[in-house]
Amino acid sequence: MTGSLLPSIWLGAFDCAEQWNRARETQQVPTARRLGGAIDDRVLWSRHPMTLDAWCAGCQAVQPIQVDWHFGSVGTDGSVHPAWSETAVCKGCGLNSRMRALLDRVQHLALAEQTQVFVAESITASYRQLERRFPRLLGSEFLGADHEPGKSYWNERYQQEIRHEDLTRLSFEDGRFDLVITQDIFEHIPDFVRAFAECRRILRSGGHLVFTVPFRPGLAATEVRARFDANGVLEHLLPPEYHGDPIGDGGVLCFQRFGWDMLDRLREVGFAKAQAHLYWGPWQGHFGFPFFVFQASCAP
Repeated sequence: MTGSLLPSIWLGAFDCAEQWNRARETQQVPTARRLGGAIDDRVLWSRHPMTLDAWCAGCQAVQPIQVDWHFGSVGTDGSVHPAWSETAVCKGCGLNSRMRALLDRVQHLALAEQTQVFVAESITASYRQLERRFPRLLGSEFLGADHEPGKSYWNERYQQEIRHEDLTRLSFEDGRFDLVITQDIFEHIPDFVRAFAECRRILRSGGHLVFTVPFRPGLAATEVRARFDANGVLEHLLPPEYHGDPIGDGGVLCFQRFGWDMLDRLREVGFAKAQAHLYWGPWQGHFGFPFFVFQASCAP
């Protein structure tokens, strides 16, 4: 439970495309979309960077939220907007909308401070926020395929030792953690199903995987943008798309953008429940629609 008396940002949870489409057909989702678009566009009184006051789940206080126009676009309904999930950055903790939503989702799990948590990052503002909440937090970065999982390496850029882990071959024993967190990582892993299975393996009974990924709710099946062929040669099926890399300067290739079948893959590797949690709430600096945080849970 957060310290805010404002309404929850969580609008609903969906197990599959059929549930999502049913909500749209019964006018629940389209009504929320029209409302969201109307409010979002009116907030943007100019196309210049601006600051809005909103409740921050990271700072647990009302903070100035910075909105800019990096990667701005026009929606299918003509709504002109920034890349909402990547902007709306809290000036207090440095978390953008997507990161603050994930943190809010984690806080709704009401886990004890001594919970064993693994987060697949260790040099970010999000990591620092999670470290404040979970003293037994363990973080890592992917430093390259030539590094050994579980081993730490000196990084000149950050002037510190950084633990390397590969989500497709984690160094941890079975059932080590109560919670695993990743933020926009699975789209960069060609064999993301193996990464899902590894996350399930290291979770205890009743444990949770909470994560974000680029997701298109209009897609029943995941869109594969790139892959390795049988000879290990990289093949681009769509124009290459690269995302920012906190470790390197070259960017990281996006192999897929996920559709609803991602939830099926999570259940197939052993998660008892997998859902897309829909969020929106200008009072917490969350604009744009629809955006989701994903949660997969193990059976007790």
